[in-house]
Amino acid sequence: MPQLRSLHLLPYPKEVRATRGRCRVGHHFVAAVYADDPRVERALERWRAGLPPCGPDASACEVVVSIERGSGQPEQGYTLVVEPSKIVLTGGSAAGCFHGLQTLTQLARSSDGVVPCGVIRDWPDFATRGLLHDVTRGKVPTLDTLCMLVDRLAEVKINQLQLNIEHAFAFRFDPEICDANHGLTPDEIKQLDAYCRERFIDLVPAVATLGHMGRILSMPKYRHLAEIGPTAIWDAMPWPQRLRGSTLNCMNADAWGLVERILSDVLDAFSSNIVNICGDEPWDLGKGLNRERLASENARGRAYLDHIGRVHQFCASRGRRTQFWSDVVVNHPSLFDRVPRDATVLHWGYDDRADYDGMARLVEAGLRTLVCPGTSGWKRIINAMTQAERNIATFAVAGRTHGASGLLNTDWGDHGHFNQLACSWHGIALGAVMGWDADHRTGPEFDALFSRTVLGLGDGDVVAALRRASAWADGCETWRLLWQPLAEVRDDPTLPTLEEAEQVGAHARDARLCCDAMEPSEPGGGPDRNELSVACTFSELLADKVVIIRRATAGSRLERRIVVDWSERLGHAFESYAACWHARNKPTGLDDICRRLGDMTDEMIGKAS
Repeated sequence: MPQLRSLHLLPYPKEVRATRGRCRVGHHFVAAVYADDPRVERALERWRAGLPPCGPDASACEVVVSIERGSGQPEQGYTLVVEPSKIVLTGGSAAGCFHGLQTLTQLARSSDGVVPCGVIRDWPDFATRGLLHDVTRGKVPTLDTLCMLVDRLAEVKINQLQLNIEHAFAFRFDPEICDANHGLTPDEIKQLDAYCRERFIDLVPAVATLGHMGRILSMPKYRHLAEIGPTAIWDAMPWPQRLRGSTLNCMNADAWGLVERILSDVLDAFSSNIVNICGDEPWDLGKGLNRERLASENARGRAYLDHIGRVHQFCASRGRRTQFWSDVVVNHPSLFDRVPRDATVLHWGYDDRADYDGMARLVEAGLRTLVCPGTSGWKRIINAMTQAERNIATFAVAGRTHGASGLLNTDWGDHGHFNQLACSWHGIALGAVMGWDADHRTGPEFDALFSRTVLGLGDGDVVAALRRASAWADGCETWRLLWQPLAEVRDDPTLPTLEEAEQVGAHARDARLCCDAMEPSEPGGGPDRNELSVACTFSELLADKVVIIRRATAGSRLERRIVVDWSERLGHAFESYAACWHARNKPTGLDDICRRLGDMTDEMIGKAS
């Protein structure tokens, strides 16, 4: 019989004390809930529904759930006491009770309903533990997929989900921007919002209000509102140009009217009292229509914060508190006093160049700050798992050290959002546990916990194989190298060597075989298994593409037979990829990826002899 200390829990609790005995929990347990929040009782009943039935002579276990305020129990913390015939869960709040139920759910699942006796005390390091999920750069999840995501986030004690919206929302003020097939509708958001609230997760909109407005500002009727007007429609832009986006002319009164209409429609759909107004990467600010007016760096900083203040005031008039990204304001410490005092600054960075301790300047200036690492999946086939691990763990420790209010992990979808959700589970789960406990285990120990609790596997072989296959993603953007034309890839300084490509190809094949062996009935089976397997297949294809390029560069000719064979394999892989896409997402965006891959393979075949 497993002991309490040996069970697989994610996040692993801060304090665990094992005692003698065990408690058999079946669906017929007697429940008593004193939490002053019906969501806790409903969560308990959902857990009951998933428990195995007990035999007729099995004694009924009693489960008591209550709130214990004023006793030193942290608000989101909980204490779980398991005795042979009774389980007592006390939380510092209804949310604490809910988090304790997630631990109890994992305990019962990992021990087949026979829970070892003992005492668990646990609480989070950060009050806010969030995930930002990109739904606007090519891939739009279905409502079912988003609800599945919410369930998984709740189990690892995430309490905020942000949806990044640049244009993929059915705005009422202008239906030409987006429809139900190309974005999320207000009705879908309201349904998801209710689903999140039931699980103690705050659903927050992250809305582009300055930079990254390329899709909207590329429309002829809005081009005059850009600092530098786009000259092409959105569909004709290459992915890097789309990613750079267009910057709103924040000195234009009509442009401000557009922002109000965008925010009004979004805030009508989301019930959260928080809105992320973004404001990041306004590349064109002061470089176009306002070049003379905003000639100095200080003038641009003031104009930026004036715009942030104006958006903040509008949101405040709607009863909302704002967040915005740090990349502009952190470089203008002399202007910190112009930041709205009740706004939150989101300090981000995604690799070893990140200014991890830069958020200390923001906190010292009295600004509420969240640290924002990332899953390192964007522009990659398989996430850069080791880079993401360093980034998330370092930001968590820096955030706790310098007094950050929370950790918001990010999962972007740059360049058409090729990256698969299943490839991000590892980084998402790591962000959740580091937000709960900045000293949480990483490396092989975390991989083993993740493998068992999220993927439902008995060992860490799949995760270890994925780590090996993803190693080269730390140093290059693997998805970009796959879709880009031959000439651009050949001259890329991050292009792996012939030996590295051959090694990665072997690792990707091994990982694919491990993924294919996952059982569909396991929690990580089905869609997860299919997505992971397809990602490994595309990693193999990229490795073979690099081998072809390296050998051609070394003097061998680009043989048409080899390139055509590679192209046919890519086509078969894309069919599997498309099936994965349709299983979890709306159809929009898939044709874009198909077209880019088709252009690349046509060019390779055309240059082969």
